[in-house]
Amino acid sequence: MIRSSLMAVVAPVAIAAALFGPNKAEAAERYGVVGIENTTKNTINVQHKWGDGAWKTDVLKPGEKKWFWWTYAKANEEKSPKFHVRFDSDLHPGKVFEINYDLKKNAAPAPDWEYAHKYSFKYDGDRNYIDLYERK
Repeated sequence: MIRSSLMAVVAPVAIAAALFGPNKAEAAERYGVVGIENTTKNTINVQHKWGDGAWKTDVLKPGEKKWFWWTYAKANEEKSPKFHVRFDSDLHPGKVFEINYDLKKNAAPAPDWEYAHKYSFKYDGDRNYIDLYERK
């Protein structure tokens, strides 16, 4: 008898809390995030920059992931400079075939890999060349 009386009181309170309680707010998007993964067996040097900034170099070992982010001036602004990358596509020693791309970014609540617009380095044809492919 006590259990059914308790249920009669608890159930309406739980329903009212669900209907009239505070809504779970969505996280504000504060970053533009892009991620690059090396799926080859080669170590890759990749240069990157935001907008007209200075080029920086990162080294991606086989299987390694790196992500880059731009912090928006205000939440949900979703404005950031272009993210440029360049790398040597030719894996032959002493030969250079430079490729340049502007990569897409995802608006995100945190600067984490899980939110990034992702790209993967893969072999292009044979194992003598690499390219950067957008992951879908």
